[in-house]
Amino acid sequence: MRIVFLLSTALWLAITATPLHAAPTQAQADAQAKRYWDLPPFGADAASLANAWQHSCAVWAKRPASQTLHRSNPTFGTVGQWQALCTASQTVPEAELEAFLLKSLTPLPMQPKHKPGYNVKFTGYYKPVLAASRTRTGAYQTPLLARPKNLTRCPTKLEPGGFTTGQKQPDGTCTAPYPTRKMIENNLSAYHVIAWLADPVASYFLHIQGSGLLALPGGKVMHVGFAGKNGHSYVAIGKVMREQGLLSGSITADKIHRWLTANPARQAEIFHSNPSYIFFKETKAEAPGAMGVPLTAGRSLAVDRDYLPMGIPLIVSTTLSHTGEPWQRIMFAQDVGSAIQGPVRGDLYFGHGPLAGEAAGDQNAPGTLTALI
Repeated sequence: MRIVFLLSTALWLAITATPLHAAPTQAQADAQAKRYWDLPPFGADAASLANAWQHSCAVWAKRPASQTLHRSNPTFGTVGQWQALCTASQTVPEAELEAFLLKSLTPLPMQPKHKPGYNVKFTGYYKPVLAASRTRTGAYQTPLLARPKNLTRCPTKLEPGGFTTGQKQPDGTCTAPYPTRKMIENNLSAYHVIAWLADPVASYFLHIQGSGLLALPGGKVMHVGFAGKNGHSYVAIGKVMREQGLLSGSITADKIHRWLTANPARQAEIFHSNPSYIFFKETKAEAPGAMGVPLTAGRSLAVDRDYLPMGIPLIVSTTLSHTGEPWQRIMFAQDVGSAIQGPVRGDLYFGHGPLAGEAAGDQNAPGTLTALI
């Protein structure tokens, strides 16, 4: 499951860094990360469709055939029915899979009964790709911190039986609240760094997404995911910048990026206006979606599982806000999001990297969502 905050945005900014002798430069760091980007049209090909379908089938194969696919709605059939369809699809060429699914399944429009023709709202999300190093050198100067051992839950006196995020002291006592972002970053020696990033702004927005892919020197990769947070409420820096008169009009990701790029000396000040801080851990593989499978760019969709079971194919018809192009294709319910609630919400997964981030950050368009059952 991913973390959804108030800002979804592209993460790639060209921030000038001074090379240290023969140490990697910012340009070299950018180049090493670029190879992992997902590019437009983001999974429109038949291979991506087949990949996402196979991920759903792999999960259903491990479940009892008699089990209903949705815990409370028998409309979506039994696991056994989907297992049979998966088996039948094994001999279907990738180029013919879409036609096979459309012919084999029945469309079920997702809309409130009291609002026929009601549009579904489609937003977007992605996973950042950041240039990083396990050691501090050259352009790699921004730390990514591991969950500290003293991060814990403290009983709160304000609410009997309640807890708040706090700090376990050497004597066993618990104090709250935990240090803010500013306090943490001003006391880095007290924390363990798991990686050093080349881009401080990209590092900040990695905290918003909660997981990402780190491109290391030599072609290696490092997967990082959410390991904990300091418990402070999230504050959107775009709102802060508008209140300070730094930005005006509609606050977009692009505006925030351009301002931060032009004012590197004030980046820390702006970042520290958000007291929330995320800690990370290295994972063996990329963090999967809520269904427990890797997400496929342009083919995985985050939905509300109270209304849609994980794994099923859906026809998504909307507009790509970033370009104005139509977006109509089969996607799969393979993830959820805290802001994706109700039968008329969907979150398009665009994949990895800044181009996916640009598409995701702009995405906010109406459309229709049709389950295939």
